[in-house]
Amino acid sequence: MARHEFGAGIADFVVTPSDGLWAVGAGANVIFWDAAEDGVQYTDLQDASGAPMTSVRADEYGALHRFYGPDGVTGMWADAGGLSRAWIEAHDLPTSGGGTSPGSLDWLNIRDDFGAAGDGVTDDAPAIQAAIDAASAAGGGTLYVPAGRYILNAALTWASGVNAIGAGDRVSILQATNQNLDLITGTDISNVTLQGLQLSGPGRGFGSGVRFTRFAAPSTPNITLRDVLIQSMGGDGVFCHQLASSVLHRVRVRSCGGIGFHLQAPQDTVLGGASTSLIGCSAEGNVVAGYWLDRMSYTTLTACAAQGSPTGFRLDTCTAVSLTGCGAEQCTTGLTVYGGKGPSVNGFATEASDGTSVWLTNSAAGVVLLGVTEVAPVAAATACLRTDAGTIATVLGLTAVKANTLNGTVNRLDPGDGSLVLAGKTIIPTGGAAARMGTAVLVAGQVTVNTTAVGANSNVQLTTQTPGGTVGAPYVNARVAGTSFTIKSTSASDTSTVGWRILDPS
Repeated sequence: MARHEFGAGIADFVVTPSDGLWAVGAGANVIFWDAAEDGVQYTDLQDASGAPMTSVRADEYGALHRFYGPDGVTGMWADAGGLSRAWIEAHDLPTSGGGTSPGSLDWLNIRDDFGAAGDGVTDDAPAIQAAIDAASAAGGGTLYVPAGRYILNAALTWASGVNAIGAGDRVSILQATNQNLDLITGTDISNVTLQGLQLSGPGRGFGSGVRFTRFAAPSTPNITLRDVLIQSMGGDGVFCHQLASSVLHRVRVRSCGGIGFHLQAPQDTVLGGASTSLIGCSAEGNVVAGYWLDRMSYTTLTACAAQGSPTGFRLDTCTAVSLTGCGAEQCTTGLTVYGGKGPSVNGFATEASDGTSVWLTNSAAGVVLLGVTEVAPVAAATACLRTDAGTIATVLGLTAVKANTLNGTVNRLDPGDGSLVLAGKTIIPTGGAAARMGTAVLVAGQVTVNTTAVGANSNVQLTTQTPGGTVGAPYVNARVAGTSFTIKSTSASDTSTVGWRILDPS
């Protein structure tokens, strides 16, 4: 029986498990089995020269060089010492048209099959574009990008159903040289995965790393970016029109001249972009903003970070967009909610802000802020939470260092003094060391009230509840901020019961 050919990069022919994370480490020793669990190990292997061997060792990039499996075996389970095995198929299987081709899984090697050099010198744009066009003509397929630096003097025009998977974002590098062009671009496309790649720009100009636009199609659906590093583009790192049903997972955008992640829904659409998730993404040192979502709906950002931009996160006229476990460091404004309805934030931290940590404006409605924490703002920072007139928000568990500027309608639970503020109505605690309301009995015309709630600028309101002795007019005679205040009457023989209430400016 014939031996079939395997290898030339295990990523070429792996059917990944459901988590999509199976990979081979550099220098790993890989053995092969006839079952996903237990089973019989295949030991009758041969290297490219025909010499016998029992296992295959990965190179410094985690790739497997070509080898031959046992007689008649067309697929095997690969075990690289991890918790699971991955299926690989021979790439010399017969095609429907006769002959053999690396097409049983629609994987095309841009170097072996299309002549890309990856040497950091040759213009590889024509070779890679030919691979994209070939996969598109076949109805879709996957391009394998082996380790190397692939110079691109022209933009790559992507197509629906075409995927690209590299050996990792440190080693499979697409390097754009034209400052006026995007690196990867496409219009009205869908069903695209980019994984394990680095997209690097010339460090100037206005080209984006990935730019997918919508013209005639109703949306740009089923786009997946995973384990991708985008850096030094003159424009945005990622720009997508009306992204829908898509995932950006562990995508890092740094040092771009525009916005890190710019997701925009054109105004001529009904619902806008929707049903998209950003998970574990990072935007670092981008000139305009880290994340800018414009008219997006039903979209989530989880464990995402922004650093060193004027705006960390901006939600512009969005609907039901949520941030969970996200944060902004060294940004002038950590989060801006500009209009829209129903955005929610659960666990958001700003650190070293030099402006406003969270800013709600342009009649943003139904905003829910849960567990927002301001950490070490710089001296010039102006506010922790700023709400402009016309905005409506509910705030729970706000930890502020700078003062808040609240001009909108804000329902606050636990604003820091134990009180509850619901749409302008304040429910004030009356007991304990931080009481803000209570009664006190005058003795010889005066009494000291101990409460940590009183401040240097507090407004203490007094009324006579029960007259006693020779009644006079009560007034605040002295105060110690954070400790106590003294009530005194104009009559030294006043023994009335006096009601008091502390109010503070917002």
